Amino acid sequence: MLRYAITRLAIALAVLLGAVTASFILIHAAPSDPVAIMFGAVRGGSQVGATGAQRDALRHELGLDRSWPEQYFSWVARTAQGDLGTSFRSRRPVATEMGNRIPATLSLGLTALVVQAILGLGLGALASRHPGGFIDHVTSAIAMILVSVPAYWLGLILLWTFAVGLNWVDVTGPPDPSRIVLPALTLGLVMTPPVMRVFRTSLIEQQSRAHVTVARSKGLAEGVILFRHIARPAILPAITLLGISLGEVLGGAVIVESIFSWPGLGKYLLDSILARDYPVVQGYMLFTTFTVVIGTLIVDLLHGYLDPRLRTP
Repeated sequence: MLRYAITRLAIALAVLLGAVTASFILIHAAPSDPVAIMFGAVRGGSQVGATGAQRDALRHELGLDRSWPEQYFSWVARTAQGDLGTSFRSRRPVATEMGNRIPATLSLGLTALVVQAILGLGLGALASRHPGGFIDHVTSAIAMILVSVPAYWLGLILLWTFAVGLNWVDVTGPPDPSRIVLPALTLGLVMTPPVMRVFRTSLIEQQSRAHVTVARSKGLAEGVILFRHIARPAILPAITLLGISLGEVLGGAVIVESIFSWPGLGKYLLDSILARDYPVVQGYMLFTTFTVVIGTLIVDLLHGYLDPRLRTP
């Protein structure tokens, strides 16, 4: 198991480095000048509120006058030490500003994953009991509806129904358990169908396997057969989807946080994109990539624990 874990960790680090490099290239390839944006609008070809010397001094201070390779290696070295640079707009450390918002975004994302896991695994198990039956058709219809609904549209419907119409939930003020319900439910619902359908299909396949027939012929209790011989191997594909969903949940949280005024990274990222604030956008992409890589690594380790065949060299 140790050798398997070290191998997966090395792969995760390589993926993280590749994603960091790709994000740097894409961000710096954008046709914009952050110094011009920081000083104000351009009118008639002249920079308002700044002289050429001031612009050159700021560009040198931000390191934008250096070549791309120099900027890249400098950024990677600083990132490895936890320094994500300084925001072009606020002139404050990006790590500090993101650190103040990450807990709210993580709490929303993890709560949405819990909703996704409970609904996806529960409905999938329910549908697998009688394939082709009434309940199976109902859950399939629910999955089709949810997979067709954009997160922002579902969020607006839930917001209008429960916060405006019924006044059951308050979406203003500081983050608390009552405020997280609607945004987490929005993200969890739109991410439920893949887990539900995969778990249903996997359970049906496992029920027809030879080892399950042998276990029943030996007289084992149905509960033991269900949890040890059917559910344990059947849940592996669902666990993979849940791990992958972590990055998708964080990506979807950008819009959902704006809809529900959730004080996370979403609004901060949108404002930074409009302002071409490179360090903030790079920091967010690094955070999202790191989260996805860690989630995938955890999934790989769980697979190795639940399926001993994967640990065989």
